[in-house]
Amino acid sequence: MKTVVVGRSPYADVVLADSSVARRHVEVVVTDDGRYFLTDCATETGCWRQVGSDQGRDRWEKVRQGFVSADDVLRLGDHRCTLKDLLRDVDLRDPAEAGAGGGGRGGDLGGGAGGAGGADRRIESLRGRVERDPVTGEIIPKRL
Repeated sequence: MKTVVVGRSPYADVVLADSSVARRHVEVVVTDDGRYFLTDCATETGCWRQVGSDQGRDRWEKVRQGFVSADDVLRLGDHRCTLKDLLRDVDLRDPAEAGAGGGGRGGDLGGGAGGAGGADRRIESLRGRVERDPVTGEIIPKRL
């Protein structure tokens, strides 16, 4: 299983340079069986999935948490993309499977740290702790 953070922050795994995207907009968990579980990180603009079109107008449904397809059209803020496009350059192998000598950018699409194991630990600590809301089941940032 691998978690990928998407947002405007230079510490996100996938960086989107769009002011309508939150610093930490969504998390995508790639399950061991290859499915994608998307979680909106309590953003103001939300995460939306296109569910069709009526008379030339796109119809969207809000996604707080749920499984999505790689070909689903998503809207993060004003940014439209497919999950496949977002994860195009991300190494989706489990870190334990990827091995210690990976080096490289590790799927960073825009200026974050990558390569050294120490930098990966530093980035992980900046993401902060999360907890699950007992009522809704949503993952929310943990207040310290």
